Amino acid sequence: MELRRFLLIITATLVIALILTVWFFPSNDDFRVDNPFWNGIKDIRAEYQVQPLNSLADLPSSPDGATLLVIPYLSFTSTELEHLNYFASRGGRLIIADDYGHGNQILEYLGLKVRFSGQILLDPLVNYKNKYFPRIIHLQPDPLTENTDDLVFNHATSLTNITADNALALTSPFGFLDSNGNGTRDDGEPTGPLPVISRHELGSGQVILVSDPSLFINSMGKIAGNDSFIQNIAATSPVLYIDQSHLASSELHRTRGWLQHARSLFSTPIVTVGLVLAAIIAALIPIWYKRKETTVET
Repeated sequence: MELRRFLLIITATLVIALILTVWFFPSNDDFRVDNPFWNGIKDIRAEYQVQPLNSLADLPSSPDGATLLVIPYLSFTSTELEHLNYFASRGGRLIIADDYGHGNQILEYLGLKVRFSGQILLDPLVNYKNKYFPRIIHLQPDPLTENTDDLVFNHATSLTNITADNALALTSPFGFLDSNGNGTRDDGEPTGPLPVISRHELGSGQVILVSDPSLFINSMGKIAGNDSFIQNIAATSPVLYIDQSHLASSELHRTRGWLQHARSLFSTPIVTVGLVLAAIIAALIPIWYKRKETTVET
């Protein structure tokens, strides 16, 4: 009996310790607003007025003047696409930051011809560390590029089917798309200047395309003019909504979500009353057994 009680105590302690670890350990998922590590975007949340969204259904009903940042690593339902269309066409500013995700699904639904190429952008000469970190040096005058001399991208792609009037930023002439993935520029591969940021009108709103979501992560936000670009985005909108519902999730993030759901469930009046009753019953069971043993002995 004592051994069983000891094992129960050890098991309960381990379970509680595991729950606390999952609950309090910071997220390390890419582009999460609660991730303080190199691949998160917690720095943006700390510096600006940011509202993370776990569902696009939570977008404001009056989007005029609001800004939404979407990093589309998961596909969209037709209802979610309609939410985005409503947001942008009714006066909102939709920023799609993508490289190899589902940005083109949104663009097709919105009826825009521009596309993310989905091929890696390299620049062997004008770069930050190496050819995978191209330095974007051609910036067009615009409120988003104000006080910004250059940007640095990280394993980015480029935009296609775009007019010169829509392009806000382009690579150097030495940038190219590595279509065959061999790391060198070959005949027939698109060469710079290549568009990487663009602006498009949609109804009474607009769509901004950025061909590298890594520009926003903690480790890239302070490099070159990246900080100024982010600041310009935040400065032109009272609240920056950041979609979190189309990011890949780790087991840690999914478990934390389950715990949050359980916490909210337990806080409801019905469940609270049930837990109190269960605690009372658990406390009375030993007394009932003791009385039963006493009756038998008598």
